Amino acid sequence: MLYYDRQTETFWSGLTGGAVVGPLTGSQLKWVDSEVASWKQWRKSHPKTTVLKPPRPIGAYRGDPYSRYREVDRIIFPTGPHPIDKRYPPKSSCTIVLRKGKARCYPHAALKEGRNRDGELTIVKQGENVRVLDAEGKAVASMFAYWFAWCAFYPKGTVYSPPSKASR
Repeated sequence: MLYYDRQTETFWSGLTGGAVVGPLTGSQLKWVDSEVASWKQWRKSHPKTTVLKPPRPIGAYRGDPYSRYREVDRIIFPTGPHPIDKRYPPKSSCTIVLRKGKARCYPHAALKEGRNRDGELTIVKQGENVRVLDAEGKAVASMFAYWFAWCAFYPKGTVYSPPSKASR
């Protein structure tokens, strides 16, 4: 997915944060902390949240615009020259972290419910919500993605594997 910045007339990659077309091509946006959560989970964690309501109903967005897309295995976006790794289904959920110039993927299917340790990071999975914390417990910038997108955009990145039961 590309985002268009009208002010600078630049197109930005939604998955890398890099400018790909326009006067800022080659520039990189700074990643910020984010999380994907159900509305119920979000309200529980952030009860004082203020929600922006459009001035009038937007008919096309009364529901989840991607629900049908997630229901089928077919990928409608080109994935480029890199093959999709077969370890996970193409549309399985994952969280991507960029640290010290290196990309790391946390497939949600590989995470146990609760806290998952990965070196200095803690990956917290609560239902659909996945957050990444540093050694001090502060949120680490991360991004939700589909497995096929991880494979296409970060072919040299590393993938988290849970420790085996024997090594715990």
